[in-house]
Parts: sequence; C-alpha cells; structure tokens
Amino acid sequence: MNKDLYRVLKENHLHIKSIDKKGKVYIIKDENHVYVIKLNTNNYDIYKYLLSRDFINFPENLNQRNDNYDISLYIEDVKTLKNQKVEDLLRIISLLHNKTAYTREIDLDEIKEIYEELNNKIKNTKEYYLKLNDNIDSKIFFSPSEYLLVRNISLIYYLLEYSNKLLNEWYINIKEDKTIRVALLHNNISIDHLIINNNLYLISWDKAYFNSPIYDIEEFYRKYYSDIKLNDMFKIYNEKNKLNILEKKLLLVKLSIPKIINLSNNTYLDCKKIYEEITFLNKINEFIRIDNIKKE
Repeated sequence: MNKDLYRVLKENHLHIKSIDKKGKVYIIKDENHVYVIKLNTNNYDIYKYLLSRDFINFPENLNQRNDNYDISLYIEDVKTLKNQKVEDLLRIISLLHNKTAYTREIDLDEIKEIYEELNNKIKNTKEYYLKLNDNIDSKIFFSPSEYLLVRNISLIYYLLEYSNKLLNEWYINIKEDKTIRVALLHNNISIDHLIINNNLYLISWDKAYFNSPIYDIEEFYRKYYSDIKLNDMFKIYNEKNKLNILEKKLLLVKLSIPKIINLSNNTYLDCKKIYEEITFLNKINEFIRIDNIKKE
C-alpha cells in the first residue's frame, strides 16, 4: 500500500482488517464494513454537482476531503439478465441527462466544425469503399471476406447517401436555431459500470464531461445493438429525456456512417469484422425503413 492511500485511510478513520486490489480499486474490510477505494481525477466536484441536480444514482463518496481518492461502501451487484441490465443502464443514462441538461447559445463555428468533420468522414469512407470495390471486382477469384463485402456493398453505399442527406438537413436546420441542449455525459458507458441492488448505481465517472446527450447514446448503442432494437432504445430513453428532432438526426447520421474495414491476410478475422459491421448496419437500415413508413 502506498503512503498516500495509507494517509487517506487514516484520515477517514478506517482500521484495516484486510485489503485486496482488484484492477484499479482496493476492497478494504474493517471491523464493521467493506469499502471500495479508487483513485480518481475530478470525481469530487462531479459528485457535488450531481447531488445539486438531485441525481443520486451513484455510490456515496465517504471521503469528504477533495483529494485523489473515492471511498464508498461496497455494494453487491445483484445478478440480472443482460438484456434487463442493458435497459436499466439506458434508463439511468436518460435520467442523468434529464437531471443535468441545460440550453446554451449555439456556437456557429462549433456547428460548422461538426458538419465538416462528418462530411469529410462520409466522403473519405465512400472513396475508400469505391476503390476497394473496384479492386475486388478486378479479381477473377474472391476470397470469402471479399465476397462477403461485395455482397453487402450496396447497403454501405445506401447508408452513406442517407447519412449525407440527413447531415445536410441537420446543418441547414440547426443554423436557424438559437440554442442547443447539453448535459453531463458519463462517457464510459458499460453494464460493468452499473450496480443493481436496492437502487441503480453508476460508477466510474472519471471521463465525465458536458456535451450533447447523443454522444452517450451513440456509445451505448454501438456496444449493445445486439441486445436492444434501435426503436426500443429511443422509446426507453425518451421516457425520461426525449431527444428533439435535430438531436435524433445527428445521432442517426453518426450511426449510419459505416466503419472503414481494413482487410488483412487473416480471412477469419476479416470475415468476422465484415459480418459484425454489416449486422450493425442492417439494424440501422431496418430502423430507417420502419421510420420512413411511419412518416409516410
């Protein structure tokens, strides 16, 4: 145990019976309780802010000194089905955004930067797949990964066109607005960071920062698209913090841009990467199709 941690334990009157290190945290037992101690960077101020916004879904920090360690009582995570835990995580993220959201004036330079970054990403992605497609078509025999990619290349082109169209719509419309909504983002979305007991508790706040809610939602869906439908994700999230039209458009733009899949000499890994990306894109496409039917 380092001297700094020993000082924190002494200052908080914790008398150690046993100590066990698991990853980045220490599990410490004294005569009466079990504690979790973790090194942090800016959590102290974040906890104070969350409490001021009436968000209490995190383990209470018992270390009242503004230093580098969190101390909380150990909370046992109740075993829960993965799908249920995924939905619970989404609900608590929605609640976090609802409690901490505020509006601020739009910075047109910032909006332009977002537009140009995504516009370039769409163009570069399209150029990459056009060249790759031409290269594959020039061959007499395709590898399994090349065949899998070519079979699904139309989906990639369609979503690139869709994301480009939606991005331009978003850029035209948002410039007419005077405000934009931001909230505290957890920015480390994972069911491993959700503890379910008598309440829902979010942990690991080291990366939290303020920005549009869509960045947390994008991270959530990219991780758990196989566990929840996109339409269901919007329904659950909107229960506490409904996305407006422009937020939803920008989120769909970001989700619809295909990843660049770099092929290697490993056929198995290449096929796996392509299959995973096509599966993800098919789910986005299915949502777009259903959403368009509803609009019509």
